[in-house]
Amino acid sequence: MCNCEFPILKTPRLILRAINHSDAKSVHRNLADFDTVLYSNTEEPPSLEKVYKIVDIWKGNFKQQRGIRWGITVREQNIVIGSCGYKNINKKHRRAEVGYEIRGEYRRKGLMSEALNAVIQYGFEVIKLNRVEATVNYDNLPSILLLNKLGFSEEVILREYELQQGQFTDLKLFSLLSQKSSSFNHQS
Repeated sequence: MCNCEFPILKTPRLILRAINHSDAKSVHRNLADFDTVLYSNTEEPPSLEKVYKIVDIWKGNFKQQRGIRWGITVREQNIVIGSCGYKNINKKHRRAEVGYEIRGEYRRKGLMSEALNAVIQYGFEVIKLNRVEATVNYDNLPSILLLNKLGFSEEVILREYELQQGQFTDLKLFSLLSQKSSSFNHQS
């Protein structure tokens, strides 16, 4: 078990912090947005009660060092507008998968790019990852463009990899290797 404190990451416009039960209504609002869950493997937006369980899972993953999920907040506010972080952290092979989502009205403002830049830098420098992976729905152009902008390389198409909205869906696998991290803009 990890007895360490949850890391807070700061960027010019954002504070990335732990997500708590007090954030459940904001997280629910984020995950209840149709466009947010459109490309997820969630059949439907979760209920508020389910969001409390999701927050508990994220906390448990952090304690067990299997994952870390930050709540994205705008500096002037303390409202979780999205989240991002790692799951499936594999310490032996020094790799993890990154995931993210952000509420509709905050999209296309560069906020997720800013948040992921900090999260990826943390992964390479603190967790000591060698490889960060992302799987993206084949049709999710905004996410594909975001990963390209951050320097990820497309590796392969995972055919009928996930069941999404009742249908098997192809995903694209992207990766970013640690030697590429020097191209990141360190922001604090």
